[in-house]
Amino acid sequence: MSNVTTCLLMLSACALWTSGCTSEDPFSSWEQYRGSSTAAQFSSLDQLTKENVHLLEPAWTFHTGDKRERTPMECNPIVVGTTMYLTSPQLDLIALDAATGEELWRFDPEKYGQSGGVNRGVTAYTASGKTRIFMAAGHLLFALDAESGALVEAFGENGMLDLRKDLGRDPETLSVSLNTPGIVYKDLLIIGSATGEGYDASPGHVRAYSAETGDFRWIFHTIPQEGEYGYDTWRWVEGENYGGTNNWGGLSLDEESGWVYVATGSPTYDFYGGNRIGENLYGNSILALDASTGAYQWHYQAVSHDIWDYDLPCAPTLADFPMDGKMVKALIQPTKMGELILLDRETGQPLLDLEEQLVPPSYVPGEVAHPTQKIGQGIRVVPQGLDSTYLTTISEEAATYAKSEFRKYRNEGMYTPPSLEGSLTFPATRGGMLWGGLSHDPENHMVYVNANEIPMVLQLRNLSGDFEEGDLVSGPGSGRYIYLSNCSNCHGANRQGLGEAFPALTDLKERHDRESAKKIITGGNGVMPAFRGFGEEQLDALLGYLLDEVPATTPEESSAAEKEAMDRYVLQGFRIFTDEEGFPASRPPWGTLNAIDLTTQTIKWKVPLGEYPELKARGVAPTGTQNFGGCVATAGGLVFIGGSADEMFRAFDAETGEVLWEYQLPAGGYAVPSVYKVEGRQYVVIAAGGANRLGTPAGDAYVAFALPEE
Repeated sequence: MSNVTTCLLMLSACALWTSGCTSEDPFSSWEQYRGSSTAAQFSSLDQLTKENVHLLEPAWTFHTGDKRERTPMECNPIVVGTTMYLTSPQLDLIALDAATGEELWRFDPEKYGQSGGVNRGVTAYTASGKTRIFMAAGHLLFALDAESGALVEAFGENGMLDLRKDLGRDPETLSVSLNTPGIVYKDLLIIGSATGEGYDASPGHVRAYSAETGDFRWIFHTIPQEGEYGYDTWRWVEGENYGGTNNWGGLSLDEESGWVYVATGSPTYDFYGGNRIGENLYGNSILALDASTGAYQWHYQAVSHDIWDYDLPCAPTLADFPMDGKMVKALIQPTKMGELILLDRETGQPLLDLEEQLVPPSYVPGEVAHPTQKIGQGIRVVPQGLDSTYLTTISEEAATYAKSEFRKYRNEGMYTPPSLEGSLTFPATRGGMLWGGLSHDPENHMVYVNANEIPMVLQLRNLSGDFEEGDLVSGPGSGRYIYLSNCSNCHGANRQGLGEAFPALTDLKERHDRESAKKIITGGNGVMPAFRGFGEEQLDALLGYLLDEVPATTPEESSAAEKEAMDRYVLQGFRIFTDEEGFPASRPPWGTLNAIDLTTQTIKWKVPLGEYPELKARGVAPTGTQNFGGCVATAGGLVFIGGSADEMFRAFDAETGEVLWEYQLPAGGYAVPSVYKVEGRQYVVIAAGGANRLGTPAGDAYVAFALPEE
């Protein structure tokens, strides 16, 4: 590549950089979540190279001191000047000396009734020489002085915003949080939300506030209101709640055009849409909005009437690269469906040919699956659809068991609807690609992305189904009904849980009294969000069911109560399709790291990411593991990533995919690393929080690596 071309690319990238950038090179610092407003996850620092990375060692380790069982730490730290800002398992916001790991100050949101849950990062805003840090915990967004950690009293209400407000509903009935940080455009803070995935979920509209005062500025309704475009893509049912359709994975920004790009998740309920028949705009869509006003520019819907939980899981990455003899201004959207959607970011039009194909119908009563879906929307990274030739090969016993189980389920390709007998889906809600996003090298026009190849079983049950003698009250308003509507996705229809990731609740009364159980429900815990929208009667009924306090009823009494309920169907818990040992029943690799050449739209290399020690001991070749978090490429020719269930942190050769260095972390590194330089020394830091959906032990460490000082 010529020097002129390189300079043009860097100038173009600078034009996309957000306000407050302190460097002419937008990729030399890490002042924003995922490194830049374009969501590039790339560092132009090149002190660490393929030749010296084997010398990498911990420069410092910081323990937050507040880990708890099953509490994750997914934060991608930001570095402003010489100070690093990060969050702990209990969502303390902590400022560290980025060169030494020394704690400078700490803000504890528990003083304001908020603690625990998922947080992936914070947002910095600088104006008039002053920097403030925005972070969310529970339903509150806090603005803190970057130097002292004190609340900025002039912002919102004494330094805080209630995220449940400005959504057009009674805030006390809503459960809204912010797991992934917002983005700053000029003097605006633009945010998405986490809303829950049950029938009672809150709406996921996108909002903007003054970064100076906290005043509400604009809203874009991701669930269209009457009279708005897209309203007629829903069949509305009187009395039903319509929620979700939220941007939970972050935002990207084109500073030059002044457009913010929004990727949305599924409308709720995630796996049944009998109450929301239609295409359901703007669910599972990429939206371009005017960042100043929220005005609609264009949309692209990736999945119509989603009933698979195929959320668009992260912000799209903005990239310029040559295609058909000219440079295109593109947008790259990773998907759970295992492909990278390529769009013209000025028009929203696909850059590659795609087809609208007929897909299988649903046989669940009341459900009307959309008859067609888009196929071949971009660069396919993982297989789509599971057939008998793609079953496990790790042993003869595993293969035999998988073939036997395979025959039990409905299986007609990637868009086989959930069913009462159980449907195989591949890729599934665990990806494909997830919230860790991708890394884009703007000079070499390469993309690096980790992916899962994990099949799942989607099996529904009727919320108003048959009950055995001695079953608990289960009609509308009962604790069981509330549980199945909101909690069964993770904890199972029978409270059986899912391994270590989602604990069984059948013995909850042995571990918690009513008060401590109530605190977890309303405050959240680990990957579980806070459910603050329940009224006192609903909460009392739910606690009664969970703690087995509700007296049993006869089948006749249960049936009488059920007749008042509209038919609802719920997932019988997240179930990975496994062999008899619990390993995925698909053929390895189960987790991969991939390099994609944007100029040819082809995969340059694919390698397993992680391995299981017990399989390695048997002589099984590296299988890769289910993985969370993301990767970062650097100008030194390296790709850094944790993410795997073996709790390793690795550096790969960006050219070949060879592992050049690896380090055993104190806990799983299920986060995006950050790369930065302080006083001439380059560092790469990762949160070792463990306790993710993989069920590995919890941790509380941030580990920063650098070359030896000498």
